[in-house]
Amino acid sequence: MGLGFSAFAQSHINIELLSATYTAPAVQFRVSWDAIPEGACHNSKIWLWVDFRKIENNQPSGSWARATVDNPSPGTVAPETTKGFWLQGNSGSYSQIVTVALTNIPANTKFNWCAYASDCPPFVIANNGTYTLQGTSPFILKATDGTSLTVEGNTLPASSLTIAAVTLTDKTECPSFFCAYTGSDLLRDETHLCGHRTTGAQNWEAWIKDTRDDEIYRIVMMPDNNWWLAQNLNYNYTGTMCPLNSTAECNKCGRMWHVTDAVPSNICPNGWQVPTVNRIITIAPSDITINVIKSTTGWLGVAGCSQGPGSDYFGFTLLPCGFRDHLNGTTTMKGVGNASYLALSELNWRLQTGTQNEHNCAMWRTIDQDNDWGFIRCFRQL
Repeated sequence: MGLGFSAFAQSHINIELLSATYTAPAVQFRVSWDAIPEGACHNSKIWLWVDFRKIENNQPSGSWARATVDNPSPGTVAPETTKGFWLQGNSGSYSQIVTVALTNIPANTKFNWCAYASDCPPFVIANNGTYTLQGTSPFILKATDGTSLTVEGNTLPASSLTIAAVTLTDKTECPSFFCAYTGSDLLRDETHLCGHRTTGAQNWEAWIKDTRDDEIYRIVMMPDNNWWLAQNLNYNYTGTMCPLNSTAECNKCGRMWHVTDAVPSNICPNGWQVPTVNRIITIAPSDITINVIKSTTGWLGVAGCSQGPGSDYFGFTLLPCGFRDHLNGTTTMKGVGNASYLALSELNWRLQTGTQNEHNCAMWRTIDQDNDWGFIRCFRQL
């Protein structure tokens, strides 16, 4: 009893069974932990559920079954299912007595029962044409039209995904996402998968297609809970230009935008926006956190500065594509290997390695020259 099902219940969570009420079936138990271990799959919001078995003539009767629940105190029943409920704890030590009604047990029925917990909802890792399902099988995938697909085991080739799956549950019945991106421009096929990244923060990654020119972009969910293009915008808008006037450079770095031009509302794909300066620095506000958005290759650094390539922890993959400067009627690329310039309508910021002081080897710097050109990253709130 207690934890049970160790395959999907985290061992640091303690459950102490306290009491049961039979007239109006309900159970009470204590949930506690000393501290939440570090890691991507340990959450302070946990999923709880109860299994029961009837007692008839002083003997267990029938098989164990999942109880449907109502009115947990504290806790919240999920809108997707009544076969469990959410409890919000905290990352430090935690102890809470929980009471919950069991609604599929007739009144005045005696029963045995167990309570279980999981602090990691089922999720999917997408990689190289294969989905790896995290949790305990069987998994049930569902599309918005209600069609479903049951997966036995923990892997699913993308070629076997016969529905446009949006939600995911495993044996715990915990509701989760199969694909968290809900935009209609989502592109999903055997090459372009929607799922958690295999490395770094294991945050969400997907692909979209810009219907204006069929350009395909990789997108990632950043810590601000917004989706961002993981590539610079490459839309051929009037007045934009390729770095070094090269199509290959456009395909690598996107198109450059003149900072003095007003950014039109339709420069980003439909539903996407040009970020403000404050929005950009939210995802990497300091010279230390900047490392997590820089690509792992290409950044050269400078003498006296140890910061070259970044960790690309969130898959944002900011490339050192430089910027374009107009001086005396000539055009010169600057900072290739050392800078990437994001051009915005209100202010113009450039990420550049440098030696201003020992703590600012990589930082956002304002650009005040009116003739500069830079790149645009779009974001989307869903």
